[in-house]
Formats: sequence, C-alpha cells, structure tokens
Amino acid sequence: MPKEIVLPKKGRIIFVALSDTHAGSKYALMNPKVTLYATDEFGNPQPYTPALTASQEYLWGCYQNDIRSVLDLAHGDPIVVLHNGDMTQGNKHLALLVSDRISDHVAIAVENMRPWFELPNLAAFRICIGTAAHNFNMGAAELLAFQQIKAVYPQKNIGICYHGILDIGGVAIDYAHHGPGPGIRDWLKGNVARLYLKDVMYNDIIAHTAPPDLVLRAHYHDYVTEVVYTDGRHSRIVITPSYSMLDDYAQQAVRSQSYVSNGLIAFEIKDRKLSEPYEFYRKIDVRTREEL
Repeated sequence: MPKEIVLPKKGRIIFVALSDTHAGSKYALMNPKVTLYATDEFGNPQPYTPALTASQEYLWGCYQNDIRSVLDLAHGDPIVVLHNGDMTQGNKHLALLVSDRISDHVAIAVENMRPWFELPNLAAFRICIGTAAHNFNMGAAELLAFQQIKAVYPQKNIGICYHGILDIGGVAIDYAHHGPGPGIRDWLKGNVARLYLKDVMYNDIIAHTAPPDLVLRAHYHDYVTEVVYTDGRHSRIVITPSYSMLDDYAQQAVRSQSYVSNGLIAFEIKDRKLSEPYEFYRKIDVRTREEL
C-alpha cells in the first residue's frame, strides 16, 4: 500500500496532473540525459545516449518550462504530482521507436520523471496505470518504472494504482487513465466529458458518498475541462493534454486533427478548496503548410 499523503488541511498545496508521456516513441518525451545500452562488436553492453528528434527537443523544452511554471506557482509550498497513465509507448504500435527493448522504454520513463524528484518541495508522487497497448500488458511498464523510482528514492511518498481517489488538503480527486473523449466536433467539445462527470456524481450521490471535487482522466492527448452543478454540489472534470506528438497510429485514431495539445495542468489547494486550473500547455498546428 502506498503511504498516506499527510499534508496540512490549512495552508497551501500545489497539485500537478500530467499524462501520456509515451517514453520510447521518437515522437514523445525523452530526457536528453537518459542512458541506454547497445551491444558492441564483442557482445558487450555499452552505454549510449540517443540523440533527440526535433519533436523530442520541442517536447523537452515544453516540459522544462512547465516544471519551472509549477515551481514559480508553488513558491516553496508542497507539490503533489500525478502521472495519469501511458508512461511508455509499448511495442504494439511500432512506428519510430527509440528502441525495441522493453527495458529502454522503462529507463526513459524513469528519467522523464526525475526532474520532479529533484524538487525539494515534492511531497508525493502517484502513478496511474494506463493502456495495455502501451505498457506491455497488465501495467508492466508503469509497475517497473514505479519499482525503479522507489528504489532510487525510498524515502519519497510514491504510489501506483489503476483507479484512485486522493484526499489532498481536504479536496477529493478521482483519477484514472481512461474516460470520456474530448468530442469529435470543436463546438461540441466537453459535452461527453460533462455527461460523464454528471454520471460519476450521480453514482456517488445514490451511494450516499460525497462526489469528488475533481475527476481526472487522460488518454486522448487533448485538454478539456468542464464543471457540473447538481444536487447543491459541484465537481470539475479535466482531461489532461500529453507530452507526445502524432505518430501514424495517433493520426488515424484522432482522425487527422489539426492541433496537438502538450503540457500539464496544476491546481492550488488551500483551506479545503480547489482553485481554477492553471493551464500550463500549448496547442500547435501540425499541418504542413506550403505555397505553390
């Protein structure tokens, strides 16, 4: 069982949600300091650092800027970080992998998270198990990353699960990787998420349980947020953006969407209340433009 997150009910806490870093893909986040191994001509494993692709350079720059933004927001107050699934790319979709070796995907995932553990005010870190196609089935990649991070930082409060509820400073956060999509029409964006959140709230109300203050989902590499008011209560749902660009499979899955969202979302928790989201992300147009 992960350690309970014991933080002050009064005071101020910064909560950070990120997801879909897809370590192992040449289109996704990779720490430029990661060390992998390749066999030399004598059969001996030799360390090497793979060169970043243009997409990875862009994403790592975004990631560094977003971490600095969180640090500035926290101003020394405790930070709780959730990685909400798909830490690795996996080997089901083989387009442009950094490596075919499972251990390399995990090594990159661990190094991608290292900047958070170098922060003196990191209070807790949670990992959500993501998609079987990306984690080598049964949560293998996320579990291996969790074990390696825990071995390096044994004193840190680290946990992992498929679907959890965090109570942070009196604010209840329901998190899982899979959930509603952002919608297939921009002017309808958020409709599916809003109905999904309403159902979560009704299920808890019927069960005589207080609905969560925040519901976090991921997987769709797009940012959506909606708020639902019902029965004198209100909750917010957030679908987090990614740190990944579009490979061949993703292009098909998202029906050749024009824009990609990359970044993370943060919240301030103070006096048992959740702030509006701090949106540390950006959207870029991924279409090739040319004049003839």
